[in-house]
Amino acid sequence: MDFMDIRKFFFKSHGILLCAVVLFLSSCGGKTSGSEPSVDQTNRVPQLKEGGRMVFGFATELNNFDPFSSMTADARSISFNIFDGLVRVESDGSFVPALAEDYSVSADQITWTFRIRKGVKFHDGKDLTKDDVLYSIQKAIDGGVTGYKAIKSFSFNDSGDTLSIQLSDPDAGFVAYLTTPIVQNEAKNLATHPIGTGPFSFKEYVEQDHLTLEKNSNYWGKKAHLDTIVIKFFASQADFLMNFQAGSIDGFSASADTVEQLDRDEINLYPRNSNSVQLLALNNNFGPFKDKNIRKAICHIVDAETVIRTVNYGYGVKASSPLIPALSKYYASDVDFNYMKDEAKARQLLAASAYPDGFSFTITVPSNYNVHVRTAEVIVAELAKIGIDAQIKQVDWATWLQRVYGEKDYEATVVSFDGHYAYPTAFLARYCSGVKNNLVGFANADYDKTYRKAVATSREDERIDFFKQCQKILSDEAASVFLEDISMLSVYNKNFQGSKDYPLYALDLSAIYAVE
Repeated sequence: MDFMDIRKFFFKSHGILLCAVVLFLSSCGGKTSGSEPSVDQTNRVPQLKEGGRMVFGFATELNNFDPFSSMTADARSISFNIFDGLVRVESDGSFVPALAEDYSVSADQITWTFRIRKGVKFHDGKDLTKDDVLYSIQKAIDGGVTGYKAIKSFSFNDSGDTLSIQLSDPDAGFVAYLTTPIVQNEAKNLATHPIGTGPFSFKEYVEQDHLTLEKNSNYWGKKAHLDTIVIKFFASQADFLMNFQAGSIDGFSASADTVEQLDRDEINLYPRNSNSVQLLALNNNFGPFKDKNIRKAICHIVDAETVIRTVNYGYGVKASSPLIPALSKYYASDVDFNYMKDEAKARQLLAASAYPDGFSFTITVPSNYNVHVRTAEVIVAELAKIGIDAQIKQVDWATWLQRVYGEKDYEATVVSFDGHYAYPTAFLARYCSGVKNNLVGFANADYDKTYRKAVATSREDERIDFFKQCQKILSDEAASVFLEDISMLSVYNKNFQGSKDYPLYALDLSAIYAVE
């Protein structure tokens, strides 16, 4: 299997994978949050300057721009700027009209109606039509995009301006799925030449070097400030630091240890929500990890606060659930007790297991993500305290994708998972029995039943309760060790400002502006 085949195989819409390359800060805690720089400004008030060009450093090469097949979080964070859905999510987690000018839902949560915005053009100048909408919905259904299999039928009215979607069962959260991009009817080569309706258009991609985006001057919504953004790919934080200090890039996605090496008075620093959960993923089908007592022992010896403090310099928020804390309405904060550091409890659980004297296993980590490698190092030291010998095996990104994520050929790994929409199903669906993106192989009938109830109920109070029950089952069964919502840090030089938070993994390039 060559690398192009790997890309096509692993970036499926039913698998939402994020390997956190950058460090984010959740609005629920940590050091700082918000869209204002976290450094003191000079007495001179910078003035916004429309237009301009910015070169931004990025650690993950974005080699597939098709929003239906390339589902890495970093790819989605850039696609956020190229494509629009029928709706979009706002900073507060609400869903507002986008390519749909407005929408409504029937009392039984079965019929969803969307009035399509007039006058919208794709980046190539073609008008948005009903055929584009119908094609995109069918493409999402065929691609297994979460939520779309619930669609029973969909059609336009005779005048072609109003879309009606009929669901098989009630789903009050269905609107969250409709942030999925709308693409052109019979779109070709989206992977290498994406055409959307978003605030930035694709201009050029040079493999292993850069991506160039240009301002969409015909954008239907609030237009971007900058004329051009060049996304420059680098292999390491050391490369970022060297190029930033030399002035060849204007900003970059920084790790916390890199930020510590910079003069805070000489930069604008923007912490933002990552809305991803880093975990020590335990393969539930691997010998020792079939034993719940062992999984729980590991949960009690691995301390998330230690990881946040030592690896992330405090830029992170503990998350004892696969659900991000930013979805506070649904987040079950009471599951934390199963993840409290308790060495005596860990020893007791290990003694009651089939491996009372400990065992050995390997943590396979993608070498290009230093934050995961360093987290694994902390975990190894913690596990040694109770006689568990863990070894770290670093592999390249393509190997990790193929063997770990695709073939499930691993014992443990450190990774972060995000959701491409701001709703609990984006984070919890992957733990249902037998689904293709269930990396840890968790299988529990009670979980499956509770998850189905959460999705099916039309009552908000019941839905919240069921989603919290799902998290409690994952915690009680110690499906894996959920650690933190890592914090993302965007560093700009003094010539640029601007950032906007969302309850999902997104880099809103339209919020960045030049100053003078």
